[in-house]
Amino acid sequence: MAIFSKTTDDIQDDVEAQIAALRKEVSKLTANLADMGGEKLDDVKRVASNQVRYAADAAKENPLATLAIVAGAALLIGLVSRR
Repeated sequence: MAIFSKTTDDIQDDVEAQIAALRKEVSKLTANLADMGGEKLDDVKRVASNQVRYAADAAKENPLATLAIVAGAALLIGLVSRR
């Protein structure tokens, strides 16, 4: 019986060591994914900011066209929401 219990203890120790190593790897992967997500979020914010700036500049350059587009969009939204 001593042989089997020693083997069981060795297996249990190995499994625990592997679980600890897996936990370490998962935490590294989680940190890497968080970094990648943060970078992507920064990219999206930068692009959105540029688009807002572009739209504001276009609206300043063409106020009548902007007014017509906004009025048309409001009309369409009003017609769609009425149904």
